[in-house]
Amino acid sequence: MPKDSPPQATSVTSRRFYDAYARGYAAYLERHAGYFRAVEQEIASAAANRKGLALLDVGTGTGERLRRVVADIRPDHVAAIDESAEMAALAQNNCPSAQVLATPLGEAGLPAALAVRFDLVTCLSNVLGHIPRTQLVPGLRQIRDLLKPGGVFVFDVNNRYNAVAYGAFSATRNVVRDWVLPGGGDFTAAYRHGDEVLHTPVHLFSPPEVGGLLRESGFRAASLGFRDYVTGRERGRFGGSIVVKAVSA
Repeated sequence: MPKDSPPQATSVTSRRFYDAYARGYAAYLERHAGYFRAVEQEIASAAANRKGLALLDVGTGTGERLRRVVADIRPDHVAAIDESAEMAALAQNNCPSAQVLATPLGEAGLPAALAVRFDLVTCLSNVLGHIPRTQLVPGLRQIRDLLKPGGVFVFDVNNRYNAVAYGAFSATRNVVRDWVLPGGGDFTAAYRHGDEVLHTPVHLFSPPEVGGLLRESGFRAASLGFRDYVTGRERGRFGGSIVVKAVSA
C-alpha cells in the first residue's frame, strides 16, 4: 500500500480485534493506570482477606491486571478466561500460577473445564460490552452459577453518560436518545493494525441498564459507583465509568 494511502477499514469480530490488539495493550493499560488501580482496590476490598479464596477473571486480556490482583489478595486458586487465544497466551505468561483458558464466557463446557466454583469473579475493562446482547444475560447467569454461596462478582463497564470521557454534548445526546428510543449504546471500537484499521462492535452501558441486567441475570448490586476513567477518583453518574460489586439475589 502506498505510504500516502489511507489505511483500509476492516470490520472484525471481537476475538480477531483482541488477537491483533494483544501486543499493543500495554499502552492502553498505562494511559488508564490510575483508574485501573482504583478498581483493583475495590476488588481487594471485595476479597476481604478471605482465606482459601478462589478467583476467576473473565476476559483477562494480557493478564497483567490479574497478576496485580493476585499479588494484592493472594488467592489459593486462580483461573482466567479470554476468547482471544493471543491474549490468553500472554495472560498465561504474565500470571503463570493461573489456569488460563482460551474460551468465551457462555461456553457450555466452561464449568466442567474450570472444575471449581469461585469466591470472587472479576470482569474488567468493559469486557461485557464486547459480548453480543443475545449472549450477555446467559453469560451473566453462568457467572452467577460459577460463584459459591456468598461469592462476589466485581465488574466495570464504560458509561455512555460519562460527560468527562465523551464530552457533555455526546453524553447529553445519549441520555436523550435513550429516553426516546431505549436500547441504544452500540458503538464501534477501532485499532490501527499495520495497514488496516480494525473495527469491532462495542456496547457502552447506562446506569439503569446495568441495574436491569443484574436483576434479569439473578444478581443484585451490593454497591454501584462511578470512577474517573483516567485518575480513578470517585465521580457522579455523569463523570465516570461504572464499577459494580454484585451478589446473588
